[in-house]
Amino acid sequence: MKQIFVSPLLFLLQCSCIFTQAPAMSPVPPAQSSGPASLPPAQSTPPAPILPPAVVSAPAPGPPGPPNVVNILGKAGPYSTFIKLLQITQEIGEITSLLNNSNSITMFVPSDGAFLNLKIGTLNSFSDQQKAELVKFHILPSYYSLSQFQTASNPLHTQAGGTTNREFPINITTNGTAVNITTGILNASVSSTIYTDNQLAIYQVDKVLLPLQFFVPPAPAPAPAPVPSKPKKKDPSSDSASVNVVSSGATSLLPHMMFRAMVYPGCFFFFFSVWFVCMS
Repeated sequence: MKQIFVSPLLFLLQCSCIFTQAPAMSPVPPAQSSGPASLPPAQSTPPAPILPPAVVSAPAPGPPGPPNVVNILGKAGPYSTFIKLLQITQEIGEITSLLNNSNSITMFVPSDGAFLNLKIGTLNSFSDQQKAELVKFHILPSYYSLSQFQTASNPLHTQAGGTTNREFPINITTNGTAVNITTGILNASVSSTIYTDNQLAIYQVDKVLLPLQFFVPPAPAPAPAPVPSKPKKKDPSSDSASVNVVSSGATSLLPHMMFRAMVYPGCFFFFFSVWFVCMS
């Protein structure tokens, strides 16, 4: 029994000696993380050179458009009545078209005060066609500077019509720097220059230019000259008829003449001679 209890004890002592004599275990290295592998440090690159901003050339400007007549008059002064006439008659479109096609014009523009000086109801009495003609009557189809009026040849043609048979001409005379306009109804003067370039000239006038044709109708056209008639041929039968009439007349007077000769013997020879002439 003692051997049975001693042997386990000896076994435990031997095991403890074995454990004490065994070499120490090397430390376990720490476990590597399961994350992504770290990248090698990036190589530094030199900074890119800073370039100046590219200069974009602007497109070349196109040719300037024609002057805007409404804007010019609106900024220049009290010309609202004439501007309204330009718009309601649609003449502003024609003016713009002329300027777009490089045509030159000269305009005479009355101020609002000039329209107020008209006889009451004058402007409203004009028909739509007359209002359009009134606007055109203030426009010359050529460019005139103030100095060029000195050599202008009268009468001047306006946009409203020609210069013959009382159509729509005006006459312009100068006295030094003064420019006078005659329409046949009234005389007006250029007050100031509103705008001028080599294509368009706009002048203020102190009166509304009224055309003569609005108040005096055109002279009637001369009647055509009568066509000369051809001479008629002489009918020989008419001569014989006249002879017969004379003969018959003389014959009918013969008894009467004979009675006179019997009553007045002194007249016998006179009546005989008359009878002889008629019968010959």
